Amino acid sequence: MAGLTAGRTLQARGWEVTLLDKGRGFGGRMATRSVGSGQFDYGAQFFTARDVRFGEAIRRWESAGWVAPWFTQDGFEHEAHTRYRAEGGMSALAGHLAEGLDVRRASRVGSVEPSGAGWNVMADSGEVFRAGVLLLTPPAPQTAELLAGIATRLQPDVIPVLNSIVFDPCYALLAALDGPGKVPFPGYIRPTSGPIEWIADNSAKGVSRGNAALTIHARADFSDRYFDSPRDEVAAVLLEAAAPWMGGPATEWHLHRWKYSKPTTGDLPLCLFSREPAPLAIAGDAFGGSRVEGAFLSGLAAAGIFAEGF
Repeated sequence: MAGLTAGRTLQARGWEVTLLDKGRGFGGRMATRSVGSGQFDYGAQFFTARDVRFGEAIRRWESAGWVAPWFTQDGFEHEAHTRYRAEGGMSALAGHLAEGLDVRRASRVGSVEPSGAGWNVMADSGEVFRAGVLLLTPPAPQTAELLAGIATRLQPDVIPVLNSIVFDPCYALLAALDGPGKVPFPGYIRPTSGPIEWIADNSAKGVSRGNAALTIHARADFSDRYFDSPRDEVAAVLLEAAAPWMGGPATEWHLHRWKYSKPTTGDLPLCLFSREPAPLAIAGDAFGGSRVEGAFLSGLAAAGIFAEGF
């Protein structure tokens, strides 16, 4: 979301923009996949708007038919913010935002280095991309690793801030059922105890059709403790814990491991910027807050720095 937002903003202002993504799809943790006949959002499940700029973006997306309200309150988070879902899943929204942009998918960046007044970005494929300015939006530990070779040439606070950012891991279990589930309306519940943080029914949400399609996110402490455990064992524990809301056994399941799921470090600027050794910005939800909205605002801030001439 941060990279797509910055790319769209700058291109609209006349910039030539290229986005590189190591994934085969769009969106990072705005992720959707199929398991059996079900469709599952397995990263971010919804988004809310607290900032007027993100609220305006949501209204544009809703008018375009890209997003729709899901629910306002869930009985556990006592907030009146409307939760929005993406039509067709979160990755579909990312795909819409990528339309018209030069996005190179399955293009993993191996290294970056300053070149004159700009940057050379080397992909693992051997292709070299040259640019006057560079925006990095991977999780902070990966960004710090990319910049390790030129750390002493950056503005002094960049690497210390990146190294201070901590992410919780998360197991996401996707369970396809052969009938309706028992997750109460509106298809979302946060258990008060046990290893599960929340369960969302993608069928009730409108992302999947037919039988229940449950996304089960584990709590951070459970995910951290069992991060390197055999997947069958992790899945068995989560399926047992989710049984009261399943209504029957899963016909198929898939377990995804998010290493950098939720940033836990607060009080950061919306993005980082370094003039030296060449113009560089760093953005993402770690800076804007651990929400889709935070990533949007961080990307918007980075684009603003570039567009306004640093």
